[in-house]
Amino acid sequence: MHIVILIGRFPPGVLGGAERQAEGWAERLCDRHRVTVVTRQEPGGYAGPEPRPGYTLLRLRRSGIALWRSYADLRAIERTVRGLEPRPDLLLCFQTFISGFAGVSLQKRLGIPAVVWIRGEGEYRLERSLRWRMIAPRVWAEATGVLVQTEEAREQLLSEIRRHRPAALERVASHLGVVPNGIEMTPDGESDVSSNRVLAVGRLVHEKGIDTVIDAMEGAGRPLTVAGVGPEREQLQQRALARGVEARFEGLVAASRMRALYRESACTVLAARFGEGLPNALIEAMSLARPVIGTPVTGIRELIQDGVNGLLVPPDDPRSLRAAIDRLAGDRALARRLGAEARRSVERFEWSRVRPRLEEMLERWSSRERA
Repeated sequence: MHIVILIGRFPPGVLGGAERQAEGWAERLCDRHRVTVVTRQEPGGYAGPEPRPGYTLLRLRRSGIALWRSYADLRAIERTVRGLEPRPDLLLCFQTFISGFAGVSLQKRLGIPAVVWIRGEGEYRLERSLRWRMIAPRVWAEATGVLVQTEEAREQLLSEIRRHRPAALERVASHLGVVPNGIEMTPDGESDVSSNRVLAVGRLVHEKGIDTVIDAMEGAGRPLTVAGVGPEREQLQQRALARGVEARFEGLVAASRMRALYRESACTVLAARFGEGLPNALIEAMSLARPVIGTPVTGIRELIQDGVNGLLVPPDDPRSLRAAIDRLAGDRALARRLGAEARRSVERFEWSRVRPRLEEMLERWSSRERA
């Protein structure tokens, strides 16, 4: 099967979960399938083919005119897919817009089945705009398949459609599947909780709550590592400086470096204000038997059982977060127990376990469209 992955951005220029998962799937699916990734060039970066072991990566030229960019992207994606040999059997579209929209348009024009993979709560909260309520349910209804990462996300998506676009409910529900993120389980699962460093991972945007982590660290006497890039970096650095927090901002971090950051930290924190898909930062930390602290929002709720394999604190609550960090620091036995249980609880996300589920769905949807 020739699978084309459509995604707006692709590593190494980004750290987002959708992009890293797309890369992971491309690397694994290419052993049995022909895989082509179609993405947009990074600002100021290279446009054209980029060598990758086992699969083809095509970076399309990025328009410099913001208002024109979406239309230009759609045209460029169509030209590229039309020119691929052999003809693609399926389009796997990461996120609803613009990849999912482009995929469904190509499905209509070329007869290539499109599967739209919704990557987070922000994609299916239809109340955010009339335009989104008009576009997103139509994309999901017309796609050959739709994927989400958790059962909770599945229920929430259907609830949103039932509330805002009930005419699309039956169609979406009929081809909606659940496939979680994949993780590579390394042999090194021993938890070392002797460090006092706290790690926060994620895009430096308001939704991730990095500012809450910084506020929680004020006066704690513990160093903080922040891994990620985003528009709030300078603001967050100034916040840490003003509060006397010893914070190290790592920026964009390679996978090997991330593993080192997890291992050198006493715990990993994700203080998200808004629902996640299935956060890679927590899954990766948990796979290394690291204690984790999160907020009870969509995606995180499916990963963390409070007091069993991690700790949960309310969003926007630096005091509760500080108490959870202090609790782990003051009880090494608890930290080790939570870390060990965290590792056991994410074994179900190992690539070899989730891959058959995705392949079965993609092959079924591809065959259905050909039939």
